[in-house]
Amino acid sequence: MKDKIAVIGVGHTEFGELWDSSWIDLVEEAGLGALEDASIKKKDIDKFFLGNMSLGMFGGQEHTASKVFSEVFSGGPDSHVLGRRIEGACSSGGLALEASFNDILAGIHHGQDKIIMAGGFEKMTDKPTDEATKILSAASDMGKEMGFTFPALYGIIKDRYIEETGAEEEDFDYIAVKSHKNASLNSRAQYSFEVSHSKVKDSFKVASPTKLLNSSGIADGAAAVIMTTVRKAEEIGTDYVVLEDVQGVNDSIALFEREDILTLVSTKRAADMVYRSTGFGPEDVDIAEVHDCFSIAEILALEDLGFYPKREGWKWIKKSLSGCEEMDGPIPYKLPGGKNLFVNTSGGLKAKGHPVGATGIAQVVEVVEQLSGRAGDRQVPDAKVGITHNVGGSGGTAVVSLLTKPDGVS
Repeated sequence: MKDKIAVIGVGHTEFGELWDSSWIDLVEEAGLGALEDASIKKKDIDKFFLGNMSLGMFGGQEHTASKVFSEVFSGGPDSHVLGRRIEGACSSGGLALEASFNDILAGIHHGQDKIIMAGGFEKMTDKPTDEATKILSAASDMGKEMGFTFPALYGIIKDRYIEETGAEEEDFDYIAVKSHKNASLNSRAQYSFEVSHSKVKDSFKVASPTKLLNSSGIADGAAAVIMTTVRKAEEIGTDYVVLEDVQGVNDSIALFEREDILTLVSTKRAADMVYRSTGFGPEDVDIAEVHDCFSIAEILALEDLGFYPKREGWKWIKKSLSGCEEMDGPIPYKLPGGKNLFVNTSGGLKAKGHPVGATGIAQVVEVVEQLSGRAGDRQVPDAKVGITHNVGGSGGTAVVSLLTKPDGVS
């Protein structure tokens, strides 16, 4: 247990149209928030990994880690922290988490207890929507899928899912209702308001059958977590949540090269690796933050993570979420075995917001807050095991992590 990895601090900005803040302001706010939460100082950090998709195109800055060091971490001649930027499209934050996790494991092998900050950010709303959409499209295969935006790519997936399963398009609209209901309890969420099923159903189609209210928006924001060994966390005397494992996997970037476009092989493989290494399975998970950039993506995630059989997740949407407009607190899915699974209590990408480089880290922040009983009005009772799922593009990369509440913590 002493050699396991602990998350000892978290930081998270508001997500949304943050025009009064620069990208470096957001990184600093999240980073300093995580340091304060961990009760440590900048000088205690050995290294940081920062997930970011495209600051070069969004903000004109490429030497990101050095800029962050200069503006946030520099403390004079004794400063020793090393920073690196990690890019993996919308899974950049998850990959920064994986890099941090593995770096700490390497330190244990050499008799070191490193303290590392894993962060992520994106500053997107300074660009007009059409330009931001073009930048985001660079996360797809621009050669073979030229002209397809991500709403269109996920629209193709949704069309195929409906054709093969008998699901109805409006079934997926309950997912958005649930996500907004959860986001209404989250003061950091971009869209912290409720929506009705009829409003989602009647929202205009941005790339048929993908509707506006089936889609995540363009947002600014940053998030950060402080990680070290359990041994070091107990030496510091701070509370922690155990990060059991993080795994990232690639797949073909082009949707049309895949054998089955309804299966994200990257997600399945990453999840299987995490389940094998930790000894936990889908049946043990209480909360999940999954990559719901579009409503169809949430159901694919729940199937590929093992919560529902393939092509049967849709049957549980209406069963679980019908009537959720009248429910209080976070809204659960019902699983085939009868257990409740709370998905995207933060509001998810759909309603909390999706500043793409920040998303994978923000998911971990939500799970840590849930497992440590700090989620406020959206708190899930007795949550002990949580999973995060962060996707790059339409499945070209996926990162899955599993976290647990330490034994003996109430």
